[in-house]
Amino acid sequence: MPNINGISNPLCCALHPDDNIIATGGADNNLILCRWGIAFAPGDESSKKAVDDSIKVGCGAPVICTAFAQVNKGRGWPYVAAGCMDGSVTIIHCGLDLEVGEKRVLYRFKHEKYVKTICWSPSEPIIASASADGNIKLHRLGSLPTSFEGRDSSELSLEAIQSMHFDGPVEAMCFVDNGNSLCCYVRGTSYLTYFDLTDGYKQAKYSLNGKSTIGDRFDDYVSFSVLSLQPSPNGKYVAAATDASRNIIVEANSNRIVRNLYGHKNDVYSTPKIAWSSSGQYLYGNSQNDKFVCVWDIASSSMVKRLEGGAFVRDIYSSKTTDTVATVSFDKTATVWLNEM
Repeated sequence: MPNINGISNPLCCALHPDDNIIATGGADNNLILCRWGIAFAPGDESSKKAVDDSIKVGCGAPVICTAFAQVNKGRGWPYVAAGCMDGSVTIIHCGLDLEVGEKRVLYRFKHEKYVKTICWSPSEPIIASASADGNIKLHRLGSLPTSFEGRDSSELSLEAIQSMHFDGPVEAMCFVDNGNSLCCYVRGTSYLTYFDLTDGYKQAKYSLNGKSTIGDRFDDYVSFSVLSLQPSPNGKYVAAATDASRNIIVEANSNRIVRNLYGHKNDVYSTPKIAWSSSGQYLYGNSQNDKFVCVWDIASSSMVKRLEGGAFVRDIYSSKTTDTVATVSFDKTATVWLNEM
């Protein structure tokens, strides 16, 4: 789908839990909600029509990250969030009535600096947002509308439930253990920090240098930064994409490194991204100097396939339930891959 964000580069993407909508955020200050299935209609212009029929939601600043609220026990929450360069987080209604353009923005709240990452709990409507100012904020959305059309957004509530502060930028973050734990990485550190949401946000740190310790302290040598964290489908592992041409799989809430994945190129000037296949058998990632998506087999730690594209990949998202993968690239294109692996 070419020019998904107009003449601007798309910077992030995500798929709706039902896989029927792709959200892309771009340098044009907009979040785009696109029914990508329209692109399969007969005719050479079907991809353009999918883009033309998309809903554009203004967010006030370039959209750096986006995430849909997840599904709990078969129940979907019609929300998508956009994290922006001005520090704002915009929560948007994304029900299937995409022709309803009014009252789509539900809430906005702000960090002091630009938003690095956002993620939703998989078990309840809690959103975590992290910023270059070192702050993590957790908010809970209130009553869930059965029909958004005609509802006043003031009937809903957004409750600030917790905030945490670090001395450095929070680069990456994800929920694990069915939303009971929040995992994050802070630039300049050699470990992942976990917060136990069931025990007063108790904090635990696990080294990314394996079990190496100096006395009772971590080996705090830092040779890379983690710029993307993604939990495995079974919740037992966390994949970390680094700026040192190395992707790491660790056991959640543990020092144990399970796999190191190589064969791609990412350095301090790149935006490394990763995503798990829905089966947990494969990991997808981008490569700074290559116009394809890398596919690693977890069991063998080998790169087994390359999904060839037309430009360098900026962001990757993999469906939680199917083999559908979405990417956005520096040729201003959004691509949906129907992977047969």
